[in-house]
Amino acid sequence: MSADQDGADRTQRPPQATGESRSDLVRDALRSQALRETLRLLHEDLGPQARAVGWLSEEDILEQVS
Repeated sequence: MSADQDGADRTQRPPQATGESRSDLVRDALRSQALRETLRLLHEDLGPQARAVGWLSEEDILEQVS
């Protein structure tokens, strides 16, 4: 059995641990990936601006926001 076939076999079985359907798992994975990409783009865009005003950590932000 090849690694590709093994991976395909795993996706054909319903996930026993969570009871979720394959569709639910795929939908959740796509949402997670979209969120990660959105956060990456925000970090890329806003990171330099935040560093320019001295926000280097969450604590820096919370001190000024709170």
